[in-house]
Amino acid sequence: MMDVRLIAAVGRRGQIGLAGRLPWHEPEDLAWFRAQTLGHVVVMGWRTARIVGNLANRIVVPWLGEDDPAKFLARTAHRFPGRVIWIAGGAKTYRAFMPHVRRAVITLVDYDGPADVWMPPLWEGAR
Repeated sequence: MMDVRLIAAVGRRGQIGLAGRLPWHEPEDLAWFRAQTLGHVVVMGWRTARIVGNLANRIVVPWLGEDDPAKFLARTAHRFPGRVIWIAGGAKTYRAFMPHVRRAVITLVDYDGPADVWMPPLWEGAR
């Protein structure tokens, strides 16, 4: 069975992005993200993956939005057996993979400023 988890930092009103970046700078949260995902697979939408770039000691697998999420996960799990698959954004990727997520790790950030990308409800599309 695949171990698919979601990881996100979310502002007070569900904010997750602004102009292609996180709307805040929280070094502790970035360290938390690194510690959780180290040695595992990190799935991101292609835009997010392009902005983030390579992550040391992690396998970044961009999702182009065209593949069926279940088939994409099956191929990814087959290529990287025994590794946790972390879903790490953006909003469209979270929404598409939500039905396959078994655990969500959410950091609530004390941020109430502007955003142009919002976290979809965790229960949306869940089985």
